Amino acid sequence: MVVLGRSTARLKDCIFTLKDGRSLGYIEYGNSDGIPIFLFHGTPGSRIFGLEEEPLIQQENLRIFTPERPGYGLSDPLKDRTIRRYPDDIAELANHLEIEKFHVAGISGGGPYALSCAHELPERILSATLISSEVPMDTKGFFKELSFGNKFAIKLSKYFPTLLKPFFKHAAKVGSKNPEKLFDYMKPQLCNWDRDILTELEKKGRMKGFLDQTSEAYRQGLKGAYIDTILLYKPWSLNYEKIRAPIFLWHGESDTLTPVDPVKRFSEMLPNCQCQFIEGAGHFLLENEDVGQKILQTIKSVSKSKGS
Repeated sequence: MVVLGRSTARLKDCIFTLKDGRSLGYIEYGNSDGIPIFLFHGTPGSRIFGLEEEPLIQQENLRIFTPERPGYGLSDPLKDRTIRRYPDDIAELANHLEIEKFHVAGISGGGPYALSCAHELPERILSATLISSEVPMDTKGFFKELSFGNKFAIKLSKYFPTLLKPFFKHAAKVGSKNPEKLFDYMKPQLCNWDRDILTELEKKGRMKGFLDQTSEAYRQGLKGAYIDTILLYKPWSLNYEKIRAPIFLWHGESDTLTPVDPVKRFSEMLPNCQCQFIEGAGHFLLENEDVGQKILQTIKSVSKSKGS
């Protein structure tokens, strides 16, 4: 398995001040005149993707922005935030960067936010890509393949969300200081594909990108991850039939973190959706060189076809 590296170097952190006074943290990767893509991190996650030394980004002439959602990293928290409101922040940031039209992509818990941008900013979104994305909780078969622990946590998030706070406080404490312990806890839950990805990253000394992203996610404690999780399991309030941009969905058939069967059912609700279900693949798709390149080239092909 050929694995994309996570750089140990760091690009300059960027902070944009929104109209309401909040700070929004992000990093810009790639070519300054490249095809613009806003890449949304998972839950938990942060602006740090470690792509600064990745030649594929340069080869494909891409300009990738990795904004942090409220409460993560350098982004101020936002009271009563929703998935549907998030595109307002992205539109402001794009205006600041003088980018009129752009692609969006979301990994795991970032998937709903990519869909929301396509829903709320139809004139500006060229495509929406969902990578190992979460799906709404009311999708048929959602609970079937989840572990008992995940089922229990999701039920709590819906009916008794405050009972989850001690768990997130502990995760924030561990994740901010010893993020490798969170990965050690996660490994037994992963499929062979994902464990192989982590093993290869460790062999190449490239785990730092993963660890930095996780520790930065908890810079402000539980503020980002806790609210993000609650929102994932509330109604997303999106009318999928109104989405006009092409949707590209990439998912591993062996993903144990977001099982594939509900994803297949959810994809049937999405208009203009092209699906790639990858046999034997797990959750970490972008980290595989072949899959990562295909995802980026697919996004690039849309820009070529639209002449942007």
